[in-house]
Amino acid sequence: MAWLIAIFVLGLLVLLHELGHFVVARCCGVRVLRFSIGFGPVLWRWKRGHTEYAVSLLPLGGYVKMAGESRPSSELPSVGRSPAAPGTSVRAPPPRGVPASVAGEPWEFSSKPVGVRAWIVAAGPLVNYAISILSLWTVLVIGYPELLPTVGRLIEDMPAKAAGVQVGDRILAVEGQPIRTWDELTRIIHRSANRPLSLAVQRDDATLTLRVTPSAREQMDPFGRARTVGLLGVSPSGAFTTYRVSPLEAVHQTASKQMEWLSQIGLSLWAMVTGRVPMQESLTGPIGIVYMTSEAVRMGLGALLYLVSIFSLSLAIFNFFPIPILDGGHLLFLVCEKFRGRPVSLSVQERAAQISFALLMTMVVLVCFNDLNRLGVVEKLRGFWRG
Repeated sequence: MAWLIAIFVLGLLVLLHELGHFVVARCCGVRVLRFSIGFGPVLWRWKRGHTEYAVSLLPLGGYVKMAGESRPSSELPSVGRSPAAPGTSVRAPPPRGVPASVAGEPWEFSSKPVGVRAWIVAAGPLVNYAISILSLWTVLVIGYPELLPTVGRLIEDMPAKAAGVQVGDRILAVEGQPIRTWDELTRIIHRSANRPLSLAVQRDDATLTLRVTPSAREQMDPFGRARTVGLLGVSPSGAFTTYRVSPLEAVHQTASKQMEWLSQIGLSLWAMVTGRVPMQESLTGPIGIVYMTSEAVRMGLGALLYLVSIFSLSLAIFNFFPIPILDGGHLLFLVCEKFRGRPVSLSVQERAAQISFALLMTMVVLVCFNDLNRLGVVEKLRGFWRG
C-alpha cells in the first residue's frame, strides 16, 4: 500500500502541475484540445466541449495540448509530460514580421501576446511552488516528528565519553542555550570545534552540568566542500517527539525553510556542475522518489507532507530550467521572441527540442540505474547471474 500511495502522490503532483497550465489557459481564452494524465496505453478517455480528457497507464507524466500551440517541443516527452496524441497538429509560427498577437484565431495559443503565453507556460511550475509552501505550512501546524537530543550510543576515545556523558542522557542546553532537537545540538557542536562547552544533561531525575570540548575533524559537506567541524562522538537514540507551531508562526517558519531549501538546491546544483559532487550522488530519479515517498508514508502524514513539499519545490525549480522541452525552455523562446519581435524559427525549436530530449532521456536512464544500484537491486541481479 505504501508504494501505491507513493505513486498516487507523485501522480497527483503531476496532475496539479498540468492543471495549472490548463486553468490559466482557459482563463486566458485559449482552447485546450487535450488534457492527459499519464503516458503509455490510454485507459480512459472522454470529451467535453472542445477538450478530450485522457488517463493513461503510467501516472508519472502528462501534458496539455492547446489549439494553435506553436511549441514543437510539446510533441516530445518532458518532466511532467508525455508524448502528444498521434495525429495532433502543431501550428506554425506567424509569418515573418507579423506579430503573434494578431495571428490566427483569438482562441489559439499563438494568437495571444507574449506575456499571456508566458503566464500560461509558467503556471505549472508556479502551482508546484504553491503546493510546496502549503504542504510545509500544513506540516508545521499539524505537527511532524523531530529527533530528540537523547544519547543512544557513545564512541570510544571521543570527547563525550571522556566528559562523562552516558547512554540515555538527554541534553537540555549548551552554554545556556536550550536544545530542543538533535539537529539543533548538531549545528552548535559542529561550529564549536576545540571550544570548551557547558552541557546541561538530564539523567534519570537529576540535572547535571558537564564540561566537554568537541574535537576538530575535517569533513566533506553535501556540497563537496571541505569543512572543519566539531564532534562529540555521540549518536541519537532514535526517540522522537511531535513538534507543531501556531498557524501564524508557521507562516514565518515556512518562509524561512523555503529560503533554506532554495539555497541548498542552488549549492547542490553548483557542486554538481563544477564536479565537486558526482551527479549520481546529487540526483534521484523516479524509482528513488517513489521509494523515499513510500518510506515517508510509513512514517505518517507529517513526514509525507514534508517530503511532498521538498519534491514539489524541486519539480518547480527543475521545470524552470532553460531546457527546450521543459517549461523554462518555452519561456526562453518567448523571451527571445519578445526581444526579436518575431518567434524563434520552428526548425531551431525542433532541433533544440530533439537534442535536449535525447540528453534528458539519457540522464533519466543513468539516474534510474543509480537508484537501482542504491537500493541494491543491481548487486542482487549480478549475484543471480553469477549463480
